Amino acid sequence: MAALLDDYVARSRKAVAAGCLLRDAAGRVLLVEPTYKPNWEVPGGIAEPGESPRQTAQRELGEELGLDLPVGRLLCVDHLATGQRADALRFLFAVDGPPIPVDALVLQAAEIRSARYCAPAEVAERASARLARRVAACLAAPHLPVYLEDGIPAG
Repeated sequence: MAALLDDYVARSRKAVAAGCLLRDAAGRVLLVEPTYKPNWEVPGGIAEPGESPRQTAQRELGEELGLDLPVGRLLCVDHLATGQRADALRFLFAVDGPPIPVDALVLQAAEIRSARYCAPAEVAERASARLARRVAACLAAPHLPVYLEDGIPAG
């Protein structure tokens, strides 16, 4: 019976990641250009064992951008059913406060090549389609947080 439960738990695990949505005074979204893949991202990353999504977002904000800002309200939870590997849950949090100039960021050189604020159309050009849908859904949602499936509002 224990082996059956262990197998079930192993198959039901979800990969968890969290990101931060920072905006400038014009409402543009901060994207970072990773050194290890072609698409741009919001600051964030994969949760470590025992780490909550909010803690992940906070840690990644410091590691990637050198920022010690409080992570704010939850904007969305996005379920991604990949079909090839474990399903994933992506959390996106707001970082409120005055806009941070790009030249004030301390980029983690091993992972982040550059950063820039992007209008929604530019997010769609630079980011993966899934992330672009997630960001667009958060920007358009009349009430937050929003629940998404593959970046599309569900329910």
